[in-house]
Amino acid sequence: MKKTLGVLGALLLALVIMTGCGSSGKATGPMKAGTYQATVPGMHGPLSVEVTVGANAISAVKVTANVETPGLNEWPVKFIPERIVKEQSLAVDVVTGVSITSRAIINGVEKCLDQAGANVAAFKKAPKKTKAKDESLSADVVIVGGGGAGLSAAVAATEAGANVILIEKTGFLGGNSIVAGGIYNVANTELQNALKGTAGEDKLVADALAETPINEEHRAMQEKVRVEFAAYKQSGKTFYDSPAWHALQTWNGGDKLGYLSIIAKMTSTALPSKEWLESMGMKFLPKVTQGAGSLYPRTLTAELPNGVGYIKAFRDTLEGRSNYTQIMETTAKGLIVEGGRVVGVNAEGRDGHKVTLRAKNGVILVTGGFAGNVKLRQEYCEGEKWPDLGPSLITSNVSGVTGDGIFFARDAGAQLVNMDQIQLLHVCNPITGATGDIAAPSSVAGYLFINKDGKRFVREDGRRDEISIAIIAQPDSMMYMVQSSESMGDPAVAQTLDKRTVAYMLENKISDYIKVDTLEDLAKTLGMPVDNLVKTIADYNAAVDAHKTADEFGRVVLSRKIATGPWYAFPRKPASHHTMGGVLIDEDGHALKADGSKVDGLYCAGEITGVVHGGNRLGGNAIVDFTVFGRIAGASAAAGK
Repeated sequence: MKKTLGVLGALLLALVIMTGCGSSGKATGPMKAGTYQATVPGMHGPLSVEVTVGANAISAVKVTANVETPGLNEWPVKFIPERIVKEQSLAVDVVTGVSITSRAIINGVEKCLDQAGANVAAFKKAPKKTKAKDESLSADVVIVGGGGAGLSAAVAATEAGANVILIEKTGFLGGNSIVAGGIYNVANTELQNALKGTAGEDKLVADALAETPINEEHRAMQEKVRVEFAAYKQSGKTFYDSPAWHALQTWNGGDKLGYLSIIAKMTSTALPSKEWLESMGMKFLPKVTQGAGSLYPRTLTAELPNGVGYIKAFRDTLEGRSNYTQIMETTAKGLIVEGGRVVGVNAEGRDGHKVTLRAKNGVILVTGGFAGNVKLRQEYCEGEKWPDLGPSLITSNVSGVTGDGIFFARDAGAQLVNMDQIQLLHVCNPITGATGDIAAPSSVAGYLFINKDGKRFVREDGRRDEISIAIIAQPDSMMYMVQSSESMGDPAVAQTLDKRTVAYMLENKISDYIKVDTLEDLAKTLGMPVDNLVKTIADYNAAVDAHKTADEFGRVVLSRKIATGPWYAFPRKPASHHTMGGVLIDEDGHALKADGSKVDGLYCAGEITGVVHGGNRLGGNAIVDFTVFGRIAGASAAAGK
């Protein structure tokens, strides 16, 4: 079994010492013995708790219902009740990075104690703690960051026989990966090969091949796609895709700022990496779609909500490995460099004690980007394209991803590239920045983007940056995602990305979801000119009926009409989502210096790197990125090569 150190779960660094019956050493009773229930607001909806007490102590706390973010909610749901019972106090530490849900549970318990007639003020006194001792640990490989790339690296490194220590500064595993949309781009799956291509998709290939190559690498990739596409046309098959076409689209879609050889490594390894995930229990839905911003029908969707399935697959695999240790709520402060080689990490535990980690073979930095760090995104990314990335811009990022590791790598000699590139995601909740509340049909074919004037204004199947820029130019810098019964189906069955039903969203008035019977009702409810909305929908459906290769906005996904009520809509707004700049790496995950030489002992993967996505990340490529290069970095570090 894996060893887990840190504050969570009364682990090796748990330091609480309780005295007496209550948190202050004084009696907190008497209470009326029994079991009490309370429901309080959580981050995304109601949260219910059940508390059992005796005359003088809390004997059990249980969260009985919640609709918090899947993958994040399990940590406070488990550890806050444990802490409250152990410490007999409401003044327990929240789970780092999941503070809102942690506090909601504490509030619910307080209400139950009040029902029991407890001296609530006494329960609010903080428990006494002892000072933690500094400690030193060593392993073959030290991994900094417990998101998708870090866990992928941990699986690969332990698979290779290395002894691994992973540290994570929050109280949960998964990072931004746990709240990702869960989509994975891969060419040449059996499901994809069964698709029927369209004239619009053929035009995408033809347009890319018609471009004048800017270098020999570009020319070679075009030629590879040209040969493949010609063979496809003669084969009798109904759909074309390949790792080479995926690579060319990724590079073109990122404004040719990525490193094409690295991109090709990712796309050529996407299919075996998918199979690697499936060998660990990962499950995908049995269909191929075109995910938001993915630009082509090669997207697989996770069966579990958001990124939960990927993180669960990694965690379940690591759970059985004796050569794996994770230390939670422990923050890296810098790398240890000796004689020009990275040999370890200086870190700080939750209680402020020093944790020194020595790495025999290598350190892997997988700490993510800085889209949620206002100071950094303004410093590096504000400019002509994104003139205002300040605090008024919401973010989709979890709180722990702040870009620290990028600068640890730089200080050790690594070259940073594309640091001015940031992506705004266009389909975020206008208040929270979340994406899990999207009622997503099987493809971009199923929805339209409508502004407050009742008009379309951009192609819905286009680049994320172009869509975001277009939304910002609309009234109130927002839009509505509009769907009809054709794509939504039964709202009691249709689900959001985080697996809440649309019926639940409507009944509980979450995320401003609305449902109406007619277009006229939709326009009136949203305050739009009725004539504008009716014409907008009619024009779109006419383009579908005409089998156009592209409509007036350039949309090529025109396979489904959006025509029949009931009608559904909810507001969306761009949010700071992903940074594409970071550490320069090679195909084996080594961090590189400006001259192309390796930073000895240092490896990087995932959003901390700056070589894959260029000026615009294709939707569905991030999970491929962290899976492929996390796996590569883990194997490379384990071998010490």
